[in-house]
Amino acid sequence: MMRFFALCCAFAALCIWYCRCHSDTSPESVVRLWQSYIDRNQFDSARLYSTELARSYIDFLDALMQGDSSEISSTVLYKLRCDVRGDSAVCHYLIEGELEEKIPDTLVLYRVHGRWLVHRVEGFMVIPVDTLAPGDENILFQGDSLDVELE
Repeated sequence: MMRFFALCCAFAALCIWYCRCHSDTSPESVVRLWQSYIDRNQFDSARLYSTELARSYIDFLDALMQGDSSEISSTVLYKLRCDVRGDSAVCHYLIEGELEEKIPDTLVLYRVHGRWLVHRVEGFMVIPVDTLAPGDENILFQGDSLDVELE
């Protein structure tokens, strides 16, 4: 009886491993799922489909939406197509802007341990809070003067 139980456990573990490693989830379906989590402010779920770099974008959105969970959108991805090369995919699509114009956008995905993850959001860059080195706040550029006031 014990042997049968051990065999069943081993078979179940093998099935779980096979399903995780041989997932048929395409980059296109990951992009759609990831975007739907963003639209519904489910940032923790979106982080599960993101690399560390893309998580900085999610963190930015999460901080932006703090206290305002009522705003839920539905982004439609038009003409989504992904160019897959090895463990990388570049996905191009169009989204609809506020004036109903189509805006091109791009996501870069990496396959990590058999799973497609959003890696880079084009156009998003983490800007350092303080870009000046200590003492730089007193630098005057050519033509600047402390005597001139803005009118």
